[in-house]
Amino acid sequence: MARIENLLTAKQVEAALRKGIPVQLNDGGGLYLSITEKNKGTWFMRGRLNGVAKRRVLGDEKVSLAEARLLRNEEKKALKSGIDTVAEKKAALKKVEEEGRTFGMISEEWLNFWKNDKDDKTIKSTIGRLEKHILPYIGKKPYSSLDFSDLKSVCFIPAKSEHREMANRVATIICQICRFAKINGYHKYNIAEDLTVLFPKPKKDVNFEGFPAITDRDGVAEMLRKIDKFVNAGRCSPYTGAALQLFPLIPLRASSMLMAKWEDINLEEAIWRIPAENMKGTIGQRRDFIIPLSSQSRAILQNLQDFRINNRVFPSGGKLGHLSVEGINNAMHRAGIPKGKMCIHGWRKVWGSLAREYGLPDKIVERGLAHSSGSSVEQAYNRAQYRELMRYSFQWWADLLDALRLDQDIPQLDLSSEMLFS
Repeated sequence: MARIENLLTAKQVEAALRKGIPVQLNDGGGLYLSITEKNKGTWFMRGRLNGVAKRRVLGDEKVSLAEARLLRNEEKKALKSGIDTVAEKKAALKKVEEEGRTFGMISEEWLNFWKNDKDDKTIKSTIGRLEKHILPYIGKKPYSSLDFSDLKSVCFIPAKSEHREMANRVATIICQICRFAKINGYHKYNIAEDLTVLFPKPKKDVNFEGFPAITDRDGVAEMLRKIDKFVNAGRCSPYTGAALQLFPLIPLRASSMLMAKWEDINLEEAIWRIPAENMKGTIGQRRDFIIPLSSQSRAILQNLQDFRINNRVFPSGGKLGHLSVEGINNAMHRAGIPKGKMCIHGWRKVWGSLAREYGLPDKIVERGLAHSSGSSVEQAYNRAQYRELMRYSFQWWADLLDALRLDQDIPQLDLSSEMLFS
């Protein structure tokens, strides 16, 4: 027997809304109006979908009785046909939301979450890699439309240019973003899973970064002469020229040197302090690194003071505020040092190879590279004498480079037992 429908009149509905007494007005056929307060109510419809009871919201009190009946009839027809209109609406909304949520939007969310316990240097480098190597290719694409092959293609771009280290770093960032997307319910799976397996981190030497370097005596001498010729011909800014001349003398990581500020350098005492935040390592475990300056390094920095424009030792108009590693590498290649055979980081390998070859003990070589060596007690003990040892070693190294440049005899290494066993 069919249910009786259309039991209410428009006047009854209006009168009940004016009174505002909480009541449920049944119109039949599963349709009813639930009044909660004066002029406030909601139209509902009861029905069954595949034998399961369902309740649908058809609208508020602004929907007229006639409109509510039309909506009820449409919903009954859908339920009879086995159509779940609520599920369809949710799916449609989800699709619109997913299509509007781009990889770039998720990466921004991830960055705000990820950067909380990171230092400024790490944050800047990560943002730089995002903006240069990732977002230009997939940043505007809906995340739901991406698959593993899209992500792999992004990593292949630096990999094809033989920048395997960058390909690994790009893959690592993408993996972290995709893991974040999965955790936050933006996708059922981590679509970047195993991406870093395809782009593994290049193996590195025990003591050096895995960068190309020319380390033989004749090759180093030729590079030094090319740099001097390039700088003296005025083919670069005084800041770039000073950086090119200082990297061979001081085996610092490139970023640590280029971020230097004048407040970190004491030319009277010939000391250069690298703040802990500019050093590589785990936050909370880094320490300031003190470099005794050779007379050659000190002269370069004194000359550079004549061109000082702000607190940066190597200023630049770019967003970093200082010269970039890439810019210095390009200048070195313009000087005639072959790309792919040598880079700025390679001067650390030159120090490690030649200094050892000419007799400098491992303990001193490692300390010059800012690598931890020895026990924690040894590292902390008698730093003043360690500084004397390093001052002698850096001066000997600067003199050695001069000798190579001028094709003269290598200066003898004369380390006293007091210095060696301090």
